Amino acid sequence: MQSTAKKVLLVDDEIGTLEVMGTLLKAQGFSVGFAASSRDAKRQLEATPFDAVVSDVMFDGHPEGAQIPAMTREVRPEAIVILMTGYPQIDGAVAAIKDGAVDYLQKPVDSSVLGATIHRALRERDLRDLRDHQEEFTFQSMVDILSDLVSQTIERVDPYTAGHGERTRKYCREIAGGMGLDQVTTERLELAAIAHDYGKIYLDDLGFLTKKGPLTSTEYKEVQRHPEVGATKLGNHRELKDVCRFVAEHHERWDGAGYPLRLKGKEISAAGRILGVVEVFDSVTTKRSYKNPWSLDKTIDFFEAQSGKAFEPEVLDIFLRQLETQGATWLNAPQRDLEAAGITPAVDAVDGALQT
Repeated sequence: MQSTAKKVLLVDDEIGTLEVMGTLLKAQGFSVGFAASSRDAKRQLEATPFDAVVSDVMFDGHPEGAQIPAMTREVRPEAIVILMTGYPQIDGAVAAIKDGAVDYLQKPVDSSVLGATIHRALRERDLRDLRDHQEEFTFQSMVDILSDLVSQTIERVDPYTAGHGERTRKYCREIAGGMGLDQVTTERLELAAIAHDYGKIYLDDLGFLTKKGPLTSTEYKEVQRHPEVGATKLGNHRELKDVCRFVAEHHERWDGAGYPLRLKGKEISAAGRILGVVEVFDSVTTKRSYKNPWSLDKTIDFFEAQSGKAFEPEVLDIFLRQLETQGATWLNAPQRDLEAAGITPAVDAVDGALQT
């Protein structure tokens, strides 16, 4: 893992915009350069190995920024390009992406979303590199990439999820051991646990993630896209085939009432059945923007009532035995992670409904 700051070139003819965006991105750990035109951007790209280019589309009323993707691909092909505009047009977005841009954001762009988008694109580039150099894959290298991908994207936009992926990974590993899963499957399950919510970063409205209240039916339908989207966006590296399957399955239910494919019983992989239990457990016992964490008694009552419904009885039996000895420690873990991340949500009104 490289510790050097990623270099981002900001391109915009509005100096004030450059200064504000540059300050915010520097605060997020990026090294930032500035260009006020496509010609200036080309000159700087030739001189400096930027990792990413973030450019406005319109310069003094002309779509000069539309040249940036092709120019970057010619001068610095390893750099990713993100375009921004206050005048979004679907045709323009499609053309820009076909020409090499990885995303097309509407201004004004929230700095946390922009930072997360840059990190996401860079890590997806790393995943593609692993795909192209299959022999370089190691379990730890993929753990490092996916952990950084999650911490710098979904956890950056929704701070309340701090540590969720790593906790889910730990609990999945322990239950997998109780079920006798082989080492390779367990490792793939751990990777899926880290990245299972990755698809949420692709939601059309990221405001859903920190909404202070239950989702509407329309919003919930949108959120339900995330397992399938996450599985698709993680790529097609051969070592990720099972990981993507487990990610896609983590909201399926034993009784077939889950999503997105309404798989039932053992149509869901053993790893997917484990991840489904653990993901819900960590969600209901974590304080969020819209709810307080559940107590251990309430949590146990809920899971016992869902045996043979949402969850496979065998997986649930092993999980509940773990709670007998680990319950208090596991329930305290989310708060410790939130405090470590500097998050102190003040939600005391209700326990909150199940919403994952």
